[in-house]
Amino acid sequence: MTLAGRVRLGAAIIGGVAWLGLFTPAFAQSRPPSSNASLAARVDALAAQVKQQEERLKIQERELAAARAALAQNQSRLQVRSSQAASAAPVTSPVGEAPRPDEQPPQVIQSLPEGLSVLTSAGHFVLTPSLEYTQTTSERLVYRGIVLVPGINIGAVDASTDDRNIFSSVADLRFGLTNRLELEVRAPFVYSDDRATILSQGPTGSATQSIYLQNSGIGDVELAGRYQLNGGTDDWPIFLGNVRVKSDTGVGPYDIKRDVAGIAQEVALGSGFWTVEGGFSMLKLTDPAVIFGSINYVHAIPKTIDKTIGGVLVGEVDPSDAIVATMGFGFAVNPELSFSLGYEHSYVMPQTTELGTTRQETTSLQVGAMTLGMAYRLSPAISLNTNFEFGVTKAAPDMRAVFSIPILL
Repeated sequence: MTLAGRVRLGAAIIGGVAWLGLFTPAFAQSRPPSSNASLAARVDALAAQVKQQEERLKIQERELAAARAALAQNQSRLQVRSSQAASAAPVTSPVGEAPRPDEQPPQVIQSLPEGLSVLTSAGHFVLTPSLEYTQTTSERLVYRGIVLVPGINIGAVDASTDDRNIFSSVADLRFGLTNRLELEVRAPFVYSDDRATILSQGPTGSATQSIYLQNSGIGDVELAGRYQLNGGTDDWPIFLGNVRVKSDTGVGPYDIKRDVAGIAQEVALGSGFWTVEGGFSMLKLTDPAVIFGSINYVHAIPKTIDKTIGGVLVGEVDPSDAIVATMGFGFAVNPELSFSLGYEHSYVMPQTTELGTTRQETTSLQVGAMTLGMAYRLSPAISLNTNFEFGVTKAAPDMRAVFSIPILL
């Protein structure tokens, strides 16, 4: 019988004894004295058993209360230890923390386009050597003359095809100043190969001219910084602000060698202007995928060329500004392999050039490209990344490929 059952039995017995006590005088008159004494002895024995059960019950209640107090004390100690460990450990974030050998972030982020990679943690370096290849083909048809009536032209027609291949070897070094602030320096060495074919058709006949140009040297060195604006808690996306400054260390289009007619004798390796870029990017982690997007504004700083090219004095040049937006997603196939798909679009504003006493303005351009990225984790500190861009508008390069190896130092 359980303890509770025993207590109920004892209570019933005591109640019965009390009920019998009401009728004791009547029974006493009908029973002999020996029977009354035996009944009293039994009642005393039952009362003693009930008292013993009550004492045992009180002891068990005290033991249960002590056990509950010990359990509560142990739980409070565990909570204190957990809070101390959480306060002592660095804040981990899928973007704000760099990949450590024992704490790798989602590998899917490594496959995202340039500028959307994982930030470097405080006191750590990430060295990323890379090889880049860009292929561009452009065709132009120029008519020099007059049109008497539709279909009857007097003058010459020039058709040109320009095929340019650019190879770059880039050294990129990133340093985590804090867990949310990263600094970057990027130095490219560029080799450019340019082949142009010009076909001239006029009243006196046609002529074909081929031009082969090449050049190599340091390109435009860049300095950049990225800052994580929030922690990405409560299922919020992670927002980053970024700024990038590109120098004019590479030979620009107004600095290359030209003949007396102003025709280029070598290929430019840089833009020839300082540019400042700023904007924001967003990463939304939805394991095993990452949704990304960014928008940036690129401002080129004008400068005065003050050179005579082809008999024309080139004065102040205000290069094109641009608005660049990207969007897409990355997906982790397994802990080692991931890929990303996206689209990048740039609106390039007109450029203004002072030629002699006139100012010439170009037309705006729409540059769109599909992006594809893949990343494979070779070790906890080394990854092999490939990124591709395929032009989908006339003004975009035909193809751009980047092969890089991020190394955590």
